[in-house]
Amino acid sequence: MAVEWLESYKIGDTAVDAMQEKLFELTNTFLGADDLTVLRPVIVSLCKQARAQFELEEALMRRLDYPDLAAHLAQHQTLLDRLIGRSMDVGKGYMNKPAIAALMRDWCERHVPEEDAKLGQFLASRQTA
Repeated sequence: MAVEWLESYKIGDTAVDAMQEKLFELTNTFLGADDLTVLRPVIVSLCKQARAQFELEEALMRRLDYPDLAAHLAQHQTLLDRLIGRSMDVGKGYMNKPAIAALMRDWCERHVPEEDAKLGQFLASRQTA
């Protein structure tokens, strides 16, 4: 089952929103693939995309002096650590697709609509102030 990108997930920063949507697309590519030769490069792309998107999002949070910055950064680091760990397993020839799928689904279905929504609300309040 695919994860669905919703317009309501946008936080109001064009660059962050585009990168977040790309992360959803890569997640769906991963979820739809069964061949290890397809899965390997996709997991690498997921890691790279997540890292780049998080760096951009974190820079935005720092510029905004976002009050939940530390907690949000910790969540980003946890996902990256887990994703990189699974990626290393893939490099060793072991693919735990269900674990990676669960990790990315949780991210897309919980973190984005809950935690990133808070950032979007904060950004909107700063733009109207």
